[in-house]
Amino acid sequence: MAAKYSREELRAMPPEQFRAIVRRGEWTDVTADASQNYGQANMIALPKEYAFEFMLFCHHNPRPCYIIDVTEPGDPHPRLVAPEADLRTDLPQYRIWKDGELIEEPHDATDYWRDDLVTFLIGCSWGFVWALEAAKATFRSLGDYTTNIKLNPVGRLHGNMVCSCRAFPTAEKAVRAIQITTRHTAFHGPPVHIGDPTLIGIDHIGKPDAFIPPWSTEPPEPHETVMFWGCGITPQNVVMQSKIPYAVTHHPGHMFVIDKLVEEMAFM
Repeated sequence: MAAKYSREELRAMPPEQFRAIVRRGEWTDVTADASQNYGQANMIALPKEYAFEFMLFCHHNPRPCYIIDVTEPGDPHPRLVAPEADLRTDLPQYRIWKDGELIEEPHDATDYWRDDLVTFLIGCSWGFVWALEAAKATFRSLGDYTTNIKLNPVGRLHGNMVCSCRAFPTAEKAVRAIQITTRHTAFHGPPVHIGDPTLIGIDHIGKPDAFIPPWSTEPPEPHETVMFWGCGITPQNVVMQSKIPYAVTHHPGHMFVIDKLVEEMAFM
């Protein structure tokens, strides 16, 4: 179904149009090229009894978990960033978790929705990628990895940070990327680590954890500057490590496209 739309067509679609083709099952692939210059979000829906703990957890760990919207229990409509959207149907693929275990990966979450679920939307670095592209700060995406960076625990919630990795061909482009992403705190902000991946517990670039899809298998070149950003897959790691009884999340790479422009949410 993904082949029905070209990269150029996806980029030209406003968010509501892209979400409509997702809802109709016409797009079930990753969202990297969707709705140029608009933000994208990671999603996690948790039982109400965990909602305050998770909100506080995000407050204490803003780099991987910056909240851009949160719903009332059972409400699938994100009132601040896309009020006409439906979080049960408008992401290309979901993950269903039970007691910290991944049990299903459907393309529609309606049958898994519950009246007690509070949904959090967390900014995604694919938002600031539009800004990097506009500045010609070219890079290679090398995937997402669980690190040894411990998150600040809150109540029953704990875990390690997941980071996205990008390799820049020159130091100039790497510095430019730091400058640009620092303005985009809603989409993870500046990198959390630069350089040697083993210092944050990553032994081999190109082989991410089993629960994270690999985007690239090519290791960084000696001339490239490697940088790591906090990643919105982190809450899924928290679900596993904290053994949360029930959760609905996005499938990595299959994000929720919001109605707000990336620049509209930038720190001035």
